[in-house]
Amino acid sequence: MAYTPYSIQKFSRTEKTIKKKRRRKKHYLLRFIIFLLICVGLYFISHIDYFTVDGIAVAGNEEVSDQEVLELSELRTGMNIFDVHPWFVERRIKKNLYIEDVDVDRKLPNEIVIHVTERSGKAQFKMGKKFVITDNDGMVLEISKEERQVTLVDNIQVNGAELEKTIEVEESDAYEKTMAMIKAMENNDLYFKRINIDGNDVQAYVYDTLICKGKYDNVMSSIESDALRTVIYNLYQSSIESGVINISSNNYCSFTP
Repeated sequence: MAYTPYSIQKFSRTEKTIKKKRRRKKHYLLRFIIFLLICVGLYFISHIDYFTVDGIAVAGNEEVSDQEVLELSELRTGMNIFDVHPWFVERRIKKNLYIEDVDVDRKLPNEIVIHVTERSGKAQFKMGKKFVITDNDGMVLEISKEERQVTLVDNIQVNGAELEKTIEVEESDAYEKTMAMIKAMENNDLYFKRINIDGNDVQAYVYDTLICKGKYDNVMSSIESDALRTVIYNLYQSSIESGVINISSNNYCSFTP
């Protein structure tokens, strides 16, 4: 078979193309091998003792103990810091409903700091022999067999309670007034041990034997104006823990021993 100049030229170009493809494949293979070696090297370097976690700190928590946060995190000293995946740790810690947000900070070479933002229990309601603890929006944080150190709400019947959902109650008007009062307490740095709202009448217990009494609107006004907090503080300064604070209109508070 005779080859024309054109066919020889075409064959030459084809051969060059094949050689280029072979060289390109070799380059790709070499790059992949280099990349693989780099990855293996980085893995072994990152897993030397220098990067072994020897300190885990918890910050920002008050309601939840350090121990509870650490148990939820499943972190421990002795593990490699690069084996800690913040997103998964944060999700585990958020299983506790008192924890609203978490930020896990890896501090190279060997420390981890867990920053916690909490929800606070603000009210508790009796449900049979149990206590339903909610935040100040009524979201259920806990159903406990034991009473917690948050405001106990009397005179409200609980129909249902489920974690992460709003509490279900019988007396909706008294409930709404109670939650509004609890928010006002938080905003004005005031705490009542117990609250009982019956219609428009309020009894709020500073201590078991020191009671604030008045109409709902008057009590709310005295809280928001700081008048009631001033009276309670003055009684505290005088070591008085028993008596009645009667609250009337115009933020007027009178004390009866």
